[in-house]
Amino acid sequence: MPLKDGTNDEREDLTTPFPSDWTKDSLKDIKLHGMHASPPCAKIRAVLDLAGVTYERISGKVKGSDYQKVPVVFVNDRQINDSHIIVKTLAPILFETALSEKDIELEKMLTYGMMISFEKECFGNPIAIKQMLGASGLMTGATGWMLNNMVPFQWLGSKAVAKFTEKHPDLLSPLEYCTKLKSELDERGSTYLSGNDDKPGIMDASAYGVLCVFVGTNDEKDDSTMKFAKEAMTKSGLDDWYNRTQKQIPNVLERQGKWP
Repeated sequence: MPLKDGTNDEREDLTTPFPSDWTKDSLKDIKLHGMHASPPCAKIRAVLDLAGVTYERISGKVKGSDYQKVPVVFVNDRQINDSHIIVKTLAPILFETALSEKDIELEKMLTYGMMISFEKECFGNPIAIKQMLGASGLMTGATGWMLNNMVPFQWLGSKAVAKFTEKHPDLLSPLEYCTKLKSELDERGSTYLSGNDDKPGIMDASAYGVLCVFVGTNDEKDDSTMKFAKEAMTKSGLDDWYNRTQKQIPNVLERQGKWP
C-alpha cells in the first residue's frame, strides 16, 4: 500500500511502474537524498557510479515527503524509496536487464540481512562507531572533541544493539552473511556476481555498497577499515572480489562538499 503522498513504503514496489521505454540515456535530473556514511546510501551511490550516470547528492531526508528515511532517489521527477526497491526498479533501465528471481533474493539478503547485521556489530563497538563518524568527517575540530569527550558511546551502543536484537531476532553474524555471499559468488562460477569475469554488475555494486562503509579500503592498517568487517571479509574469502570491485567503482566513499 503506498504512503499518503503516493510514494512507495519500504519493501513495496512502485504503484505506477516507470515507463517501459525509459533508458539510461533518457534519465534526467537524477537526485539522491541521503548521508555519506549510511550503508544503503553507499549502496545506491555504488549502483549509480557503476552505471556511469550523473546525479546530484542532497543531504538528508526529503522535506515534505511521507517517507522520512534515506536513501531516496528522484528520476525524471519520480520518487523511489528504499534501497532494495531503488535497485530493483533501476536495474532494467541502467543495466538493460531486470533482476532475476535469484538476484532479487540476494538483494533482499543484502538489504534486510547483511546490512543490518553489520550495523548491529558496528553499534556494539565504540571504536567502530567512531570510525563510522570519522568517515562522515564528524570526528575533527570542535564537533570531534565533543563527540569524543561527551558522548557515552558504550551506553548508546548497548541500547542500539538491544533494539537490533529485539527487532531482528534471527539475524546472522557478519561472517555468516559474508560466507553466504561467497557461496553465491562461487555458485555463479565467475569473478563477479554479474556472471562476467571481466566486469561487475548491479549485484556486485549493491553488495560492495553495503559493505564499503564498514570495510573501507580493506586494509586493517587504515582507519576506514573496521576490524570486525575485515575479519569477516578475510575468513569468508571475499577479499579478492571486494578489492576488484572497488577498483571498478573507486569513488563511492568520496565525500562531496558538506554531504555528511
